Amino acid sequence: MKEKVSHLLAGNESTHVLYSYRDRNRYLENALAYILQGIEAGDSIVLIENERNLNVLLKQLKGHLTDSQIEKLHVISNFDFYQSSGSYHPPAIYEQLTKTITPYLENDISFRSWTNVEWGSLEDPVSIIEWFETETDRVIHEYNLTIVCAYDSEKMPDRLEEGLKKNHGHIMSDDDILISKVYSKSN
Repeated sequence: MKEKVSHLLAGNESTHVLYSYRDRNRYLENALAYILQGIEAGDSIVLIENERNLNVLLKQLKGHLTDSQIEKLHVISNFDFYQSSGSYHPPAIYEQLTKTITPYLENDISFRSWTNVEWGSLEDPVSIIEWFETETDRVIHEYNLTIVCAYDSEKMPDRLEEGLKKNHGHIMSDDDILISKVYSKSN
């Protein structure tokens, strides 16, 4: 998978990847490969992840990276990121996204992001998440960013996955990355 990620990123200035994962171990391997490949390429990494996965990833990363390389990793709890307003509220999340990436943009620091999207107890997240992902896609193309948005496929309603394929240029699984056939670039 590392080679596929490298190939994908080498040919694209801006990339919005939907990663619908099934296997947590493969997910962690892919996240680790993405982060390591990014740091090796000279990028900073914005990692928005749940605490359980963060513990595993940080332990593994410390075994692969120097202290100066670890400094290129900006870790954010996905609970804090997505629940910053007390609930899953897209305008607040979008504001959080803007606040997170602005220092990189203002200081011309190359970065990429890996985000594990979770919505807690929200019963029907489809329209809310689709709005946020559409806005994210617009920002990605405006600033030539690379962002992976990961979703646990078991928790994702079918309707949501189909909608997300329309605003992600690439679709990733535990074993592959493909170009989305239904992607519609945001304005």
